[in-house]
Amino acid sequence: YRAFYFDHQNRKCHLLPFDRFMDSAHREHRVNFDLYEKKDYVRECIIGSGVNYKGRRAVTKAKIPCQSWTESFPHEHTFQPARLGKKDLNGNFCRNPKNESSGPWCFTTDPEVRHQECGLPQCSQVECMRCNGEDYKGPMDHTESGKECQRWDSSKPHRHPYQPKKYPDKGLNDNYCRNPDNRLRPWCYTMDPQTPWEYCNISVCGNDSDVDATSSCFREQGQSYHGTVSVTPSGVTCQRWDSQFPHNHTYSPQNYKCKDLRENYCRNPDGAEIPWCFTTDPNQRLAFCTHIPRCETENIDTEDCYEDNGGNYTGNLSKTRSGIPCGHWANHSNSGESSVGLERNLCRNPDQDMHGPWCHTTDPSIPWDYCKLKRCKNTKHSLHPISVSSPIHSYIDPSPTLHLPYHSSNLHRPYIYPQTLVPDLSEYSVQVGLLHLNSSLDHPRLRIAHVVCGPEGSNLALLKLAKPAPLSEHAFTIQLPVAGCGVTDGTNCLMYGWGETKGTGYEGALKAVSLPMVSNDWCSELHNKTLPVTDSKVCAGGRKDQGVCERDYGGPLVCQERESKVIVGVSIHGRGCALARRPAIFVNVAYYSGWIHKVFIHYSRLEEKLLEEAQTKPLHSGLYH
Repeated sequence: YRAFYFDHQNRKCHLLPFDRFMDSAHREHRVNFDLYEKKDYVRECIIGSGVNYKGRRAVTKAKIPCQSWTESFPHEHTFQPARLGKKDLNGNFCRNPKNESSGPWCFTTDPEVRHQECGLPQCSQVECMRCNGEDYKGPMDHTESGKECQRWDSSKPHRHPYQPKKYPDKGLNDNYCRNPDNRLRPWCYTMDPQTPWEYCNISVCGNDSDVDATSSCFREQGQSYHGTVSVTPSGVTCQRWDSQFPHNHTYSPQNYKCKDLRENYCRNPDGAEIPWCFTTDPNQRLAFCTHIPRCETENIDTEDCYEDNGGNYTGNLSKTRSGIPCGHWANHSNSGESSVGLERNLCRNPDQDMHGPWCHTTDPSIPWDYCKLKRCKNTKHSLHPISVSSPIHSYIDPSPTLHLPYHSSNLHRPYIYPQTLVPDLSEYSVQVGLLHLNSSLDHPRLRIAHVVCGPEGSNLALLKLAKPAPLSEHAFTIQLPVAGCGVTDGTNCLMYGWGETKGTGYEGALKAVSLPMVSNDWCSELHNKTLPVTDSKVCAGGRKDQGVCERDYGGPLVCQERESKVIVGVSIHGRGCALARRPAIFVNVAYYSGWIHKVFIHYSRLEEKLLEEAQTKPLHSGLYH
């Protein structure tokens, strides 16, 4: 566990004569390297008999200082470090060189006490678990059969979806036992290639009574709801939790003792959105109990909501919508925002972002994000688009050539909503210049480096490719609209997509249709005002057999602006397929141009910072173990 530095020129590691515990040593984290510590040297609890314990405890359970292993006074012994080099008998630290069942011990400095156990706790008992261990954050890192756990941020030897960045609230640190998916108790993937995962042996806390239980309403996700609603919103009786008919399941009262799985009442044992139950209908496995009201005390008050664009928000929230803690504003003084009112790491809106308060994040790969706040109820929302001095240009043309969501089987969803988790990007790719789906194998697949989710309700996401897309006659750049710009009603624009043709031919080919722009007011009237058409939307079409259809959703609406093509909208779900007097509804890209510009600016700064640090990286940059 000695410090070392890596000589890039000669590709060699050089050990240094100090470790992390010396006074002059310090640890520091930088974005261009990872810092690991060998667990055995920093863990102050033991697994089993503690034969691998290499920590720095140097007193016995009776608080008697330990005798150095190299000394023979006051007690002579044969445990010489030179002879037992692999036992790590350094200093006077507690060790277990003979694998004694009582755990690590040492010879003492008391002439009357030859040796004594050090009383190190079992890692399984350092922190007990409540309920099924969903909130367990203790140091246990071996399974109940003694297998070492795999790091959560590693995909070897087992690939898995539980990457720490995707689940920032699950405590997926290092290789500790955790329960991110509400199983029976904490578990982990193992370092044994033949054993994907196992449960961990962790002590259970005493009383698990739920002091926050509610019976007539539910808070948050309803995991503490203990009411007696036992029918679904459609009136179907719920299945008893202790029954396996008509639906088999693992959520028995015996397995989830603290989830109050009594009778057939609606509950939330698995961390779902709201309480639910299995149903007695063989054709309907489960149903969410949406008819249970939320508790009134959970309604957002003035401290947890913002008015207008949140420029005057002064609350104490310091977490993004995905749960990432905010970074301190003082660490981002060169980001261009005003410093007025930017105390600590609280959510604020210093640049008057029209989509609400935000913050820089503590995740080095995510420069900033919006905070988990909603607009206050009963307040008028009169926002105006942020003006941008010049058009913003994207580096890819999303019109006839970019292989976007719902334009192929490669990316399965048209939108990535802010409240959902970003998928494993290694499983997705982008293709450009594709005109026929059956020619997909002839086009290279481009890796996605980042996905940046749009403001809440936008249905937008920006994809950043790992490398620039190759341009060709079928793949070229397109302009983004300036904030506040609009297209005159009646202007014919082109909508592109791979959608349903209703037997008219050209299946599997990229298609385009000319659609006239229509006013939002008229569009809303034609939809009988059942679909909200706000400033964040634009409408086009309305002629029979010419419009957006199934599988077209996510496709671009492109208009000609003088000598340039401009992406004006992105199609979203509407009503029907190319119906007469039913214009298609699109996301108004101009409405979100301020957000796009902000993403470009901050992510460009991130790349510049990473490049600068890579070029100026010192030969010895931090302490490794």
